[in-house]
Amino acid sequence: MKPWTRIRRSALVARTVARLWLIYKVPVYTRRLLGRPALKGPELDPTHERAAKVVLATALAMRGVIIKSCQFIATRSDVFPPAFIEELKQLHDAVPAKPFAVVKETIEQELGRPIPEVFAALDEQPVAAASLAQVHLGRLHDGREVAVKVQYPDIEEIIQLDIRNMKRACRVYERFEPQPLPLMPLLNEMTKHIGFELDFLREADSADRVRELFKDDDGVKVPEIHREWSTRRVLVMEKVGGMKITDAAALKAAGIDPADVVQDLMAVWVRMIMGAGFFQADPHPGNLFVTKDRQLVLLDFGLSKELPEGFGLGIFELMFSMMTRSEAAMIRAFQELGFRTKTGDTSHFVQIARRMLDRSETGRFEGEFTEEMTDEMFDAVREDPLVAIPSDFVLVGRSFGMLSGIAHTLGARANVLQAMGGG
Repeated sequence: MKPWTRIRRSALVARTVARLWLIYKVPVYTRRLLGRPALKGPELDPTHERAAKVVLATALAMRGVIIKSCQFIATRSDVFPPAFIEELKQLHDAVPAKPFAVVKETIEQELGRPIPEVFAALDEQPVAAASLAQVHLGRLHDGREVAVKVQYPDIEEIIQLDIRNMKRACRVYERFEPQPLPLMPLLNEMTKHIGFELDFLREADSADRVRELFKDDDGVKVPEIHREWSTRRVLVMEKVGGMKITDAAALKAAGIDPADVVQDLMAVWVRMIMGAGFFQADPHPGNLFVTKDRQLVLLDFGLSKELPEGFGLGIFELMFSMMTRSEAAMIRAFQELGFRTKTGDTSHFVQIARRMLDRSETGRFEGEFTEEMTDEMFDAVREDPLVAIPSDFVLVGRSFGMLSGIAHTLGARANVLQAMGGG
């Protein structure tokens, strides 16, 4: 990495931290001087929105791990304000691609030969771009159509630099803020996830594992991995077409009922989470397609998660306790899922469940984890500093929330219990 790049990236992080400090602290000191009470709750929403826009602009300027960090923030609704979640989640679709010349060298270095020796054709224009890699379509010499995922050059070195800069910023923050948000544990967790996503061979293993899970289900398609041309930084897989899962008009034109697609989708995630204990943890619309035969196509297994033993049973017990409104069962389910309180007072769990029920469409739980219910749960945890939520549940809750969002877009409802065969 060039010295100027190193200096520039460090300076951008420092400038962003300084701007965030000014956005949050200047109003605090000003109101204190004027004898006014500090802003709280919804009063802080405009401040959070301004801060989130600053972070978004920095992410788009720096790319790499900063974008990945912001995508991670957008998954932690239990910690960060809604303004951050809404602003930063657009980074799933707003990452600009890099020129083909930038990734061409990576492909040839990793495969150990010129591109024409491996591919009969390879489109220079990518079909998708993310924070760590981009995807190009091509064709092997035997005629097989492929999608080629290529990691950006120097991305690992850039990530290490950016993580060091963010850790410095966290240490400064924790030193000067009397009651800091626990950012360092979140940064450590994010670093682990990024390490997973940088290893395309691990992603290939995850894809193979999910494909094996659904080998007897003709309704699910996971693209085959071409192992002979795949490395830690280049992933060559079967090209699979289909309609974007949120394109209701295309689904209807193909004679497919969007409601059926929604329930198929929920059944797939229920089987992964509650049956196999291993799931693709990023079910956003860009990773999901539907063929004209109503086959679900699952893509991108970079963020795949192994769940603790018994986790699926804990999810079922939580749903059952909410259906029966059994407070003792609610407490037991939250504890089995890994929720903890700093004081040992388990009544907080009952309050969280009640708030979720209040946000359900009917005021009672009927097997649907809607976006509103999961958002309410994260709001409740964020507002109660005594409650700690396990990261496994955050990913599962976020996944159910994203599935609910897809269902909402398609004008349907996603029912977990029905997906389990319970109705």
